[in-house]
Order: sequence, then structure tokens, then C-alpha cells
Amino acid sequence: MVAQQTDLQRLRELIDEVLADSYQSPRHKDLPALCDRLRLPSPPPEDGHSKHERLTASLQACPDGHLAGVAEAILDHQPLPAWQRNRIQDLLWLGRPHVEIPGRTRRELARDFDLSDHLEHADRLMNLLERIWDLGGDLREWGGSTTSLRDELSATWSASATTGQSSVSLRNSARSAPHIPASAASSKD
Repeated sequence: MVAQQTDLQRLRELIDEVLADSYQSPRHKDLPALCDRLRLPSPPPEDGHSKHERLTASLQACPDGHLAGVAEAILDHQPLPAWQRNRIQDLLWLGRPHVEIPGRTRRELARDFDLSDHLEHADRLMNLLERIWDLGGDLREWGGSTTSLRDELSATWSASATTGQSSVSLRNSARSAPHIPASAASSKD
């Protein structure tokens, strides 16, 4: 088991992004309870400050040693898009011991994972996968013609439905397994 040091400055930046994006709807008078729920120090008084300024001040007053608890509270209380949640989790997991999973093992598991029972409800499976992983559905917005993992999975499932193939596994996709952070698994075979 290997643990790396968490990048606390980056974690603080990610938490600030979530606070700016997700916590603008509470009223000023609700911010102390929100900060308590998120394990942040109490915000300064309103005194003409915006909600984001008050939340930022609370975050800046938070000691580095408490940032992981704040990030965990955000993950527990705020539904986030997979890409945002994964960035926070990746940083949190850097500081924790973990078992290295060789790339070969991941590929073998992906190859043997039979999806045929789940294809009757492919839309439900895709929704589940989107909640767990970032399937890259927004790549085209960046001007690229890159095919996302979502597109590859959809194409694979559609092809199996039209050919009547009875067994579909993750090995049929060009990407055999979802992204596993380098901190959580080794790429060595």
C-alpha cells in the first residue's frame, strides 16, 4: 500500500469552485448552518459582503488539516457532476493508502464483465455509469471530433443489438475500462 501527499492548495481551489457554483441559493442567514454542515468555520457577518465572499472567507479560515473533512462533507451533501466529484476524490485518495491493481488485472476484469443482461435497459445502465464515471459527453463542445466513452459504449451496444449478439462485454469497446486514477491503481502489468 502506497500513499502520496494530498495537494492541499489544489483541494482548496476545487472546494472554492464548488462553493462558487453550488451554494449561491442559500440565503445569507443560512450560511452559518451551511458552513457547519460542510465542516467549515463560521462565515464572517454579512456587512455588505456577497455570499461567495463570505463562503470564501470561511474556506480561507479553514486550517489545511480540516480540508479533507470539508471535501468529504461536500461529497456527502452536494450532488456534483462526475468530472467535478472525481477531481475532488482523486485528491482525497492521494493521501490514503491503497492497494495497487495491475493494468493486466483491470483489463482481464473488463474483458470478462458480461453486459448482455444489462442491455435490455441500456439507458438505465448509461445513467448509472454517468453517475459513477465521467463518460466525456461534452468533448465536442471543446471543438474536437473526439469520440467520448459514452459514444463508444452506445455504438457498441447498438451494434450488438442489430447483430443479435448474445454476449457483450467491455472488451468490445476501444477503451476496455473506465479511468482509474493513477493514485488508486498502478498501470504496471
